[in-house]
Amino acid sequence: MTDGGTAPSTTPAPGRRRAERPTRAKDRELDTSRVPHPSFQSRGWRIAALVLALVLALTWLVWYAMTPEKLAVSKRVVNANGVVGAPLYVGMFAAPADFGRTLRISGVRVHTTSDVKLKVTPMLCRRGTVGVTTQPDQFCADLVDPEGQRLVGGDSIVLRVEADEAALAVIDRVRIAYREDIRWDTQPAGNQQAIVTIADRP
Repeated sequence: MTDGGTAPSTTPAPGRRRAERPTRAKDRELDTSRVPHPSFQSRGWRIAALVLALVLALTWLVWYAMTPEKLAVSKRVVNANGVVGAPLYVGMFAAPADFGRTLRISGVRVHTTSDVKLKVTPMLCRRGTVGVTTQPDQFCADLVDPEGQRLVGGDSIVLRVEADEAALAVIDRVRIAYREDIRWDTQPAGNQQAIVTIADRP
């Protein structure tokens, strides 16, 4: 027979903690409050700086491509005399031996004022220069159409003038269209003017 009294207490003894169920990973929520977020403003500045750099580089490239070194010009006026039926060759531009450049010619532009119709044809004189002559082979290693050809030091631009009747013509300074590496331009070159007189045969 037991003594009468209160029932045993079910309260955990002091110092003992109730066991807690461990929190599973999928039940935890990530704390993103401390994750740095990229600033839209800083990204915008970086993009703007990159765009500005590209624009400046492109602008410089275009400027460089369109501003090659100028070709030499002279105030010299050439006086040339020929006769009907014989082609006359007049030198207009000569690249010096120390020219140091290679020009890919796309064309030579010529402006002529004449009292009668005559034919003026630009030519490339290789490794030679011409003043005024009817026999260019004595001065040029080769005489060719300049379009698509290379002009280097020692070469020159010559005009072949032909007339079927007596004529007086004024030929202005030639303009050479060319490309040099990535650069290109059309520039005046050589003598200021040529005054050509074509006389009838005696």
